Amino acid sequence: MSSSTTSFMVDGMTCDGCVSAVKRALAAIEGVESTDVNLATSEVTVTYDPARAGISSLRNAIRGAGYEVG
Repeated sequence: MSSSTTSFMVDGMTCDGCVSAVKRALAAIEGVESTDVNLATSEVTVTYDPARAGISSLRNAIRGAGYEVG
């Protein structure tokens, strides 16, 4: 298995609840191995298996949680 890591700027996160919502949304995607959400910089870093999850599914999960992906 080969892992990839990508980062997104996420607009709209204002509190720890937002961080939790983004983490939950990404964790629900099969193939996501880990997430790191930095509220101060609005950056989300995701490590995932590209054979099981794609960039578009990661972006869509964040949008589905109610946030904009830059």
